[in-house]
Amino acid sequence: MNFTGGQFRYKYEIEPRTWSKKLHSVTEYFYFAGLISSKLLQIIYYKNGVKMMRGLIKYSLWVCLFGLSFGLVDYNSEIQPIFNSACTSCHGSSAGLDLSSYNNIMMGSNNGDVVIPYDHASSELWVRVNSGQMPPGNNDLTDEQVDLIAQWIDEGALEEPGSSSGCTDPEAYNCADDDSWENYIFDIGGTMYDNSCNWDWNLDVSEAEYVGGCESGPCVGYYNPGASTDDGSCRYYHAPHGNEVVFAAEDDGISIDWSAFIPPVNAVLESYHVQRCLEEGCSWMPGFGISPTEPPNTNTLLFDEFDWEAGVEIKYAIAVKYENNPYWGWAIGASYITPLWWPGDMNGDGGWNVLDIVALANCVLAANCGGIEGGLPADMNGDGNYNVLDIVALANCVLADNCGG
Repeated sequence: MNFTGGQFRYKYEIEPRTWSKKLHSVTEYFYFAGLISSKLLQIIYYKNGVKMMRGLIKYSLWVCLFGLSFGLVDYNSEIQPIFNSACTSCHGSSAGLDLSSYNNIMMGSNNGDVVIPYDHASSELWVRVNSGQMPPGNNDLTDEQVDLIAQWIDEGALEEPGSSSGCTDPEAYNCADDDSWENYIFDIGGTMYDNSCNWDWNLDVSEAEYVGGCESGPCVGYYNPGASTDDGSCRYYHAPHGNEVVFAAEDDGISIDWSAFIPPVNAVLESYHVQRCLEEGCSWMPGFGISPTEPPNTNTLLFDEFDWEAGVEIKYAIAVKYENNPYWGWAIGASYITPLWWPGDMNGDGGWNVLDIVALANCVLAANCGGIEGGLPADMNGDGNYNVLDIVALANCVLADNCGG
C-alpha cells in the first residue's frame, strides 16, 4: 500500500526573454573568432622573428583585457545615461519616482520598490519600459536598452559591476527566489534552518526579519548572474520531497523510497540524512544519522522498523549533504504519511487474502477484535460490531478481488 509524501516546498522559474542575449553571444563569438584568426594571419604574413612575437603578445593582451571587461553592466556609464536621456525630464524630482541617481532609484516610488535585484521580470521599472508604457508617447527605449536594463537587474542591480567569479549555476541557491522567507528557511521538528540571504530568523519573536542581504550582492554560494567564471562555491537546496518520496506502510514499520529524486547536474552529493518526526520531536534513522563515526550513506531506500499508530501523521525529513554546502542542514525536504489500517487488512500488509480471513475469524471467536488497532481492520461493515457478517464480507471481497475499494 503506497503513499506519496506531501510536498514541502516547490520552486521553479521559467525565464523568458533570454534568447536575444544568447543570440548576441553567438554572434559575438563568430565575430571575434574570425577577427582573431585574421589578425594572427596578418601578423604571421607580414611580420617575422621578434616583431611577430611582440605583435602577437600585444594583441593577446588586448583580447584578454577586453574579455575581462565584457559582460558586466556598469550602472553609471551604461544605465544612468539611458534614464538621463529618456526619463528624468518627468522622473527627476516628481511623479513619485526619482530616476536621477542610483540611490534614488533603489529607494523606489510611492508604491514601493521598482527594482527587484536578480529578477528583472518582477521589477516594475523593467515591466514599464519593456511594455512601452514608459517613456510615454513615441519615445520607447530601444530593444538594446531594455535588454541592458534587464541584464543590469539580473546581475544584482549593483552600482558597480560585481566580481567576475562566483557561482554560475542557476540551480543553486538564488536571490531571485529569496523574496519570501519560506523558500530558504525550513522548519524541521520545531528547529528553524535559516539558509536565507535576505532573511534572518528572530528566535525571540519566532519570526523572519528582512535584512536584504542580496541587495549588496548574492551571499556566498548563491547564484551570481554577473559571474563569468565559476569559483566552485555553489550551494544547493534540493532534497527529496513530494512525489519523489514513496511510502509503504507495513505491519512492522514503514518503507521510504526516494530513488526518484534527481540532484542538480553540477552538484556533488555526498550523503543522505533522515529524521522521523512526530509531535514529540524528531529522531535520526539508523545508518542515516549525523554522527561523524557513521560512514556516508547514499542509499535511497530505508525501512523504518517502527510501531506506528494508525491515523497519526508522521513526517520524514530527508536532508542532503552536498560537497559545497557547509553541512546537511542546507538541503532538507519533508514528506508526510498518515498510515491507516484498511477494513479487512488484519495484518496490515496492504493486501487481503485467506490469512486476513483466518485472523478475523479468530478475533471474532476470541471476542478481542477491538484490541487490534482499535478494531478498524475487523469492522468490515462499519457497524461497530465484530461478528460473522464481517467475516462473510471479507471473504466475499477477497474472492471478488475488490477489497479496499
